[in-house]
Amino acid sequence: MGRVSSLIWALGVLIALLSALNVVCWGFAIREVGDPRLSLDFLLRLALNKWYVLALASALVASFLSYAVLREMGVLVGRFFLSLSMVATILACTLVLEEKLTLKEWIGIALVLADIAVLGR
Repeated sequence: MGRVSSLIWALGVLIALLSALNVVCWGFAIREVGDPRLSLDFLLRLALNKWYVLALASALVASFLSYAVLREMGVLVGRFFLSLSMVATILACTLVLEEKLTLKEWIGIALVLADIAVLGR
């Protein structure tokens, strides 16, 4: 595996972890801020919530890193490679937010991982 290829794989894993962090932060922000209402009070509580700010920051960094992966691998292959983020997100929601996975979701995770193994070579 070449140096660039190793770097792209590392970026892909970092993007997946940032995506998982993003979803977990959203989950905590929703729990803390409560029901969304179109009011100034709600918008201020949301904008000042540490989890919301961290969710925005992680999404921004993941977007910038995704650009590098898509540029190097091409949009078609790169998008499939970045689907690792979905797997990380689902697992983070399961482990941190204590959500339950169905058999169908486990099968989806296996298919995504198989896809990455084939296209990521």
